[in-house]
Amino acid sequence: MTKRKQLIEEIMHGFHAIHSRIKARAAHLGHQNGITHSQWFVLTLIGHTKKIRIKDLSEMLGMSSSAVTQFVDGLVQSGYVTRQEDSKDRRSAQLKLSPKGKKHIATMKETRITEMAGLFDALTNSELEEFLRLHKKITSSIMNKNS
Repeated sequence: MTKRKQLIEEIMHGFHAIHSRIKARAAHLGHQNGITHSQWFVLTLIGHTKKIRIKDLSEMLGMSSSAVTQFVDGLVQSGYVTRQEDSKDRRSAQLKLSPKGKKHIATMKETRITEMAGLFDALTNSELEEFLRLHKKITSSIMNKNS
């Protein structure tokens, strides 16, 4: 095995360990706050787009519209999301975060930043800046390949 392949394998193991830790903590935090990781993901999608339709969410998530509708119904019932009916097309309701949803996202974001900060305690500020620079380089490369 070449040195580069060995290094990539070590990085893959590291990514897996970090991902597992983040996922476990997110699940724990979600259960404490009564929201699943999937619900958190959908809430953030809705929050980033301000208003979005079920059809748009189903395309983004690769799920059927009926499955997304059931999923979103739970968020509406919990008061995190509101539906705004389109007066021209009742089938095309816009989804947006409710004030409760916005507050929940802000609280969870702060909690997750605190959690992530613990993962990066091993790095100095300059090492963290270098990590971010490299991370952006990789992300940019991925985005350029997908364009």
